[in-house]
Amino acid sequence: MRNLEKFFAILLWAICGPFLGSADTFLGSTDTIFSEVFMAKVTAKNIFSLPDGRHTVAPNLMLRVRGNSRTYVMRYSIGGKRKDKNLGSASELSISEARAQAELFRAGLQEGVLPITPREVLAEKVNRDSSPTFEKYSIKTIDKIAAVRMWKNDKHRYQWYATIKDIAIPVLGKKKMSEISRQDVLDVLKPIWMTRNETASRLRGRLENIFAYAVSDGLMAYNPALWRGNLDRELPPPSKVQNAGHLEAMPLKELQEKIHCFLPPKNRTRQVILFTILTASRVGESAPARWDEIDWENKIWSVPPERRKDQKKYPHRVPLSRQAIELLKGIERKGDLIFCIDASNQGSKYSLRPLLQRMTGTKATMHGFRSTFRDWAAENGVPDTVAEKCLMHTTGNAVVQAYQRSDLLEQRREVMQAWADAVFEKYKEL
Repeated sequence: MRNLEKFFAILLWAICGPFLGSADTFLGSTDTIFSEVFMAKVTAKNIFSLPDGRHTVAPNLMLRVRGNSRTYVMRYSIGGKRKDKNLGSASELSISEARAQAELFRAGLQEGVLPITPREVLAEKVNRDSSPTFEKYSIKTIDKIAAVRMWKNDKHRYQWYATIKDIAIPVLGKKKMSEISRQDVLDVLKPIWMTRNETASRLRGRLENIFAYAVSDGLMAYNPALWRGNLDRELPPPSKVQNAGHLEAMPLKELQEKIHCFLPPKNRTRQVILFTILTASRVGESAPARWDEIDWENKIWSVPPERRKDQKKYPHRVPLSRQAIELLKGIERKGDLIFCIDASNQGSKYSLRPLLQRMTGTKATMHGFRSTFRDWAAENGVPDTVAEKCLMHTTGNAVVQAYQRSDLLEQRREVMQAWADAVFEKYKEL
């Protein structure tokens, strides 16, 4: 050790000797410690002959030596965490250039600007120039997500496309993926966060998934749609935004009064709305119904697996009431589709809501009729399992499902006929 190091080591041992062991052992162990503290001054002459370790060049700037490697490293703190920034090799940067760069970074940090080297600036420019726009990348990524998750229902893909196209693309569409920031994501979400929170929350999750692929593809440095530690600092939590609620349901008494709005069912809109009510089905199941799905002899409508929300591998049998059969018999056949609504045209089914609301003068929704049915079933003593199977809901845990193989068709037939009679209580015929 150098003389000054030796002096401080002996002085320290003299004061704390009883706690530090023998003098020989302590002085030997401090050789490494003091070589870290009393480092040689880095100069142009000795820079390539310094021993392994870290050597101070300037405030916050060190030279890290590992064998033949010599790298300038700037140490700084942000958010209470210490970080090291690699400025470059000593073979590429002179000591004065490294000091000047460190000084610029220190000034930038005081302004809240993170340090970035000229090489990183160039790499970012190249990446930005070759980066695809959000519009192109998002559509391609949704297709990839659909393939990876093996979506069997086109509804999922359509819902992703719809929210991204209608809400995100108008704001982000022309931006390069590498240019999108947290503020850009907030510009998408803030206008609807308080008024359409459920939609906004789903959109945020979809953006997070798309950006996760972009990060993996090297197009983005971080994911600007992450919630924790990111957007949660700017947006109130969804659980606190009290606007979600359930879809508006029409009470049975009001439905009985309004049923005349669908009578006589001479056009396709009235026909599909009425059929959906009588079968307590989802619009995505009823609107694309086909004639070959109807078993006239047994009065059964079989919803194929591809339209089942529960993704079961076999058709869901729906017992048809007398009123439902009468409705179907009154429809003129114009092709394979009963209501002439193509399943691939996902947008058409959602247009039923404004038509329904306009016809009835209410805020009722198509899906709300399923809630009306469920309330009626509970009030009239229909067993929960039977009522849930009428709605094509999964009942019981895995063990119960393993043993309960029956779809309770005949029990459901009685329930669906009673439901249709209740709906038409004030109108005995279509």
